[in-house]
Amino acid sequence: MEQDGLIVSEVLDHPGATDTLFDVLAACVAALAPGPRVAMLGFAAGGVIAPMRAMGFGHPVHAVDLSLDGEVLFRELSAPWCGRVEVDEADAVRWLRAKRRPFDLILEDLSAEVDGELTKPPVTLDPLPALMASRLAPNGIAVTNVLPIPGMPWTELLPRLAAPHREARVLVLDEWENRVLIAGRALPSARNVGRRLRQHLDAIGSVEAKGFAVRTLSPRTAPRMR
Repeated sequence: MEQDGLIVSEVLDHPGATDTLFDVLAACVAALAPGPRVAMLGFAAGGVIAPMRAMGFGHPVHAVDLSLDGEVLFRELSAPWCGRVEVDEADAVRWLRAKRRPFDLILEDLSAEVDGELTKPPVTLDPLPALMASRLAPNGIAVTNVLPIPGMPWTELLPRLAAPHREARVLVLDEWENRVLIAGRALPSARNVGRRLRQHLDAIGSVEAKGFAVRTLSPRTAPRMR
């Protein structure tokens, strides 16, 4: 699926690996979600669902997107096997603020096109990080697909996104300029996270299984909430 000439989603007509970043995001959900209640901020055409279902994560998914155009394609290709996937047409911040029942995992995959490049919209810097933290269950996890923001180095951007959380891990990807931030009150070690993700990626034969490293974001650069 393309938006203004940029690929924003890859949709399969069956559960399986896309051999793209969507496999990595799906593994973060399937391998790390501490419970069944999952939210997706930014759905496009649901490229994460096929690898997620192939990995055996069969729980409902609650998603939001500003446009449901991509959902039409998703339903055409995925309806027979996708399970319960609810997609609301709304602003992600307003949608999440209206939720009172906490989520076990929130996947934030919002993007905006600026000068022909995909980047993060302003709301993903403020107020969304703190809002996501406030809508997590006590052991919940926030996963963010972090795109480059012009003029803001990773050493500034990643700690800013992680600041509302006590702990954070960062996935550095071999083939993608993105980073994936995993944050929460208590997380497995970087080694444990990497092992779990690779197991799930290997299980579906994704080439992404060997394409990343996991690092701990130091509390010295990511201030903890008191």
